[in-house]
Amino acid sequence: MNTVVIGGGHNGLVAAVYLARAGVDVTLLEASKTPGGCVWTEELPGGAIAERGAVDHGGVAAIASDLGLDAFGLKYVERSRLQTVLFGDGERRVFEVSAEETAAGFGADGTPYLELVEQARSFFSVLDGFGSPPTMTELAAVLNGLRGGDTTFRMLLSSAEAVLERTFSDPYLRASLALYAAHGQIPAWAPGSGMLALLLPSMHGEPAVRPVGGSGALVSALVAALEAAGGKIRTEAEVVGLERSGDSGYTVMLEDGDRLTAGRVISTLDVRRTTDLLSSPPDAMRKAAGSVTSGRFNVCELTISLTGLTPPEPFSDPTGPLCFVQDGLEDLRRGFGDVIAGRLPESPWAMVTGAGTGLWVSSVVPLHRADGPWTPGLEEQAAERVLASVSKVLGTDLSGDLLVTGPATWARRLHGDGNPNHLDLSVDQLLGWRPPGLRAPRTPLPGLYLAGAGTHPGGGLSGVSGRTAATALLADAGRPAPVDGLWTRTRREAAGLRSGLRAYRAMRATERKTR
Repeated sequence: MNTVVIGGGHNGLVAAVYLARAGVDVTLLEASKTPGGCVWTEELPGGAIAERGAVDHGGVAAIASDLGLDAFGLKYVERSRLQTVLFGDGERRVFEVSAEETAAGFGADGTPYLELVEQARSFFSVLDGFGSPPTMTELAAVLNGLRGGDTTFRMLLSSAEAVLERTFSDPYLRASLALYAAHGQIPAWAPGSGMLALLLPSMHGEPAVRPVGGSGALVSALVAALEAAGGKIRTEAEVVGLERSGDSGYTVMLEDGDRLTAGRVISTLDVRRTTDLLSSPPDAMRKAAGSVTSGRFNVCELTISLTGLTPPEPFSDPTGPLCFVQDGLEDLRRGFGDVIAGRLPESPWAMVTGAGTGLWVSSVVPLHRADGPWTPGLEEQAAERVLASVSKVLGTDLSGDLLVTGPATWARRLHGDGNPNHLDLSVDQLLGWRPPGLRAPRTPLPGLYLAGAGTHPGGGLSGVSGRTAATALLADAGRPAPVDGLWTRTRREAAGLRSGLRAYRAMRATERKTR
């Protein structure tokens, strides 16, 4: 049973490793020169390490442990704190690993915060009860029969801002939680973003880890594990066509003219790009591809790697927290308005942490500028504006060697439109509606599966969709599903959220269906 995995991001690599270890003849095809996708670390001249993509690995830690990636050089250290939020007037809000310790610092809002934590846990426990990610319609039917379920569903359909305004009196706490909610590149004022207000409260007690030596260590370990299991990787191998070969499988056509045959295919491209590859896609896939959206809010991530400097406090500790930095309380709301209009935010907010051998900064910019296309020079100008804003809040001048990853760079790296999430994380494209009309990872075509950021749980770093696709493929082929490792058996509540929607909990639900 030979299988081709299209796309060498972390989800494609995870899927390929599980398949290879199950005895499947698997070949992974990656269009870029190196695998990894949004997990991207560069070693610069002189030995400096620059992080260009994801840096926090809490969401993927469970799968990394199940795969035994420590045997291939991957080592994690735990962060000492979940998150700190710094404001321009000197105010700060601190989120500890413990929910109780966190709430103790919020005064009168401490009790409402603990209540929101419990609401988040209860909501995601409801999701645990489904055999696969439910659609919003299915979720509404279940919530309707539960005490308080109607209130919870109303919260999901409202905006994150509305949820936070109803819950807390402290504007700084509301702003802190809104910043995290907007990390999925959805404005906190957007209808249907209410679920995102639960993300940070749901993380207490979950693993918060960083990889030693940079995020590239995860990619290197996955590649080594795949090759050790007999799997193969081809880079600079862009797939340009996918043709059904009767009942025997697929012909995979590459840009260089090569053609591969495969009994089964896992595509980590989104449903639109996968459908475009097919010579005769089924109607259901055409409809799904035509109904999804990417870039509705015109948001793209801008990451900045600063090397050649001594990171200021609190970023000098590699186990320190992720920090959100925002000058004014209204900067988030106004900034998204600028981005939607195709302009750079006047006062950009950012996520900052010590990473690699320097500082890593992430902010948002318009995917498409109103004044023309992105260039490397314009990406650097945007980075300088972000750094000026961060420097103002921190009271220190952040200067060093810049390595900027913006919309144009992401588009080249990912061979897409520059959106690392593939599809927007809007309420009409979440859970069982990611993508709508299909029950991913399976498609209407036998032997063709979907994984990656365009399927549940969405963007971020979790590996869940890769494992889910591999599990479904093995089940359909009558092969044993992946066996849980020690981490999963002993830490059943270790969620891998950062992907967007309690990714590890979703993995547990998917596993129950296949057992």
